[in-house]
Amino acid sequence: MRSLLLGAALLLLSGSVYAQFEIGLNGGISTTTRPVKSLYTGKNNVWNYAADLNFRYNFSEHWQVGLSAGMTKWQRKGEWELTHTAGDSLSTEDVKFVLAQRAVSFALQLNHVIPFYERYEHYVKSQVYFGVSAGAVIVGNDGDVIYSKVNPNTPVEYTYTSEFHYESGYGMLLGAQLGYTYYLNHRWGINLEFAPKVAWVRTYDSRYAGANNQYSVWYLPTTVGLHFRFGGDL
Repeated sequence: MRSLLLGAALLLLSGSVYAQFEIGLNGGISTTTRPVKSLYTGKNNVWNYAADLNFRYNFSEHWQVGLSAGMTKWQRKGEWELTHTAGDSLSTEDVKFVLAQRAVSFALQLNHVIPFYERYEHYVKSQVYFGVSAGAVIVGNDGDVIYSKVNPNTPVEYTYTSEFHYESGYGMLLGAQLGYTYYLNHRWGINLEFAPKVAWVRTYDSRYAGANNQYSVWYLPTTVGLHFRFGGDL
């Protein structure tokens, strides 16, 4: 045990000489796969916003740890087929399934970094990184159900559910990230990142015998952003 602690201390001590930090703000799009173990999932994907604030510490040339705080919307789309009382098909209308108005995530990250140095100067001009993440997600929603008509003159018996909202909840997540940063100078860089995540969520939804009370879902943020690095030998 002493040798393990000593080795960890030496690693941190050697990394402190490098000690480079980076903070970034990203924005982009995300889509959500069909949730597992839930009712009313929607057949089709929908694109929504994605935002991420991250802080990373490069403790060596090839390794970094970080903290990421992200926010996105989980939504899918289905169809509701309206039929006449005689059984004839009238029309097919879109239905929104809102799993989360806001899915806020917090995750720890570990990345392996492949740096590419500027040709005539001793600083990283660009880098590719890939790694894993783990953390928690908080789901904000209102559990609302919205009903609509095809037009104002549609009889009440042909009213349909146009939006179904899940309830609020919380859960854990695991993910991965693959990214590339190109540095415009010693400090500022442009970042592109793909960061798929799987979340296991528990809500407090008593509707339909708790059919939406627990579910898992994949969501796939793709973002671009501006990063600033400081410390270490730039």
